[in-house]
Amino acid sequence: MSTTLGVPAALAEKVMEFIRAKTLPLEVVAEGSGTIQVVQSEGRQQSDPSTLQAGGWIACEDAFAAASKLAIPTQTMGKLLNTLDIRMRSCQLGCF
Repeated sequence: MSTTLGVPAALAEKVMEFIRAKTLPLEVVAEGSGTIQVVQSEGRQQSDPSTLQAGGWIACEDAFAAASKLAIPTQTMGKLLNTLDIRMRSCQLGCF
């Protein structure tokens, strides 16, 4: 089974450009059917390892878990979060 991101149409091109630029082994599929879902946040809602809230935030521990689910390096996960305008909170290093 391939690793997939379920992405809404409004964000699909932005996410696909990121994946192509980083040559990641990820596939973008219609929202609702991916390993991890990407949704547009209503305000700054909290993300979790299964659902990334574009425009929201995520705890560092959950970002590590999401990176593991997608089988990508944590540094790349951080860049994906930046692409989706997802802020980090509760950093394990105390940086954010």
